[in-house]
Amino acid sequence: MKRLCFSLAAACVLSGLTGCVSQSNKIGLGSVPLEEVKTTATYDIIGPATGTSTRGKLFGFIPIGGERKAGQLGGMMLINPVESAAVYNAIESVPTADALIVPRWSKTISNYLVYSEETVTVKGKAIRFNPSAK
Repeated sequence: MKRLCFSLAAACVLSGLTGCVSQSNKIGLGSVPLEEVKTTATYDIIGPATGTSTRGKLFGFIPIGGERKAGQLGGMMLINPVESAAVYNAIESVPTADALIVPRWSKTISNYLVYSEETVTVKGKAIRFNPSAK
């Protein structure tokens, strides 16, 4: 009887320590901010850019780790700090890039008993503004 109770207790503890993972994808709705470069501006597509950012949360509301990098994607201000840091990292991955066009997000959230972790990866085309082009 003790052995059965111990096995049942061990199974309950192990099942409580497992986590679940969810994943979602989305595409950005913002546009490239061309207001600053006026009507004679053009841009050069440099190539693909990828950026990743991760942040954990303890008890669902205490942030652990993560990067404090903020940015804007077109006219859309990103509220999620993990997404904002991933966009920043994507632009910084190409040294001469000024912005991203056609960005795509991939988000993975891992939930455990008292800890959750969110990882966002952003992929897009890096561009460089060329305001002197006629």
